[in-house]
Amino acid sequence: MPNRSRKISGPVHEGKYPDRNIDCQTAVAGRVVNLIEEAEKSDWSAVEAARAINDVSRGLFVGISGKDRNE
Repeated sequence: MPNRSRKISGPVHEGKYPDRNIDCQTAVAGRVVNLIEEAEKSDWSAVEAARAINDVSRGLFVGISGKDRNE
């Protein structure tokens, strides 16, 4: 079973910097892989899980960033 309590690392530098987004992707990637593996154990394919994660994250991004054209 994945270790869900593993802490996600913070930014490498303070404030904004060129690779901040890449550093964040690296920090969360392990948890996303764990989530896909958990979905596979529940009989979803890795592609289905990855697609669902992508769709959910896009929806969350729209809501968080306030970029929903319908609002």
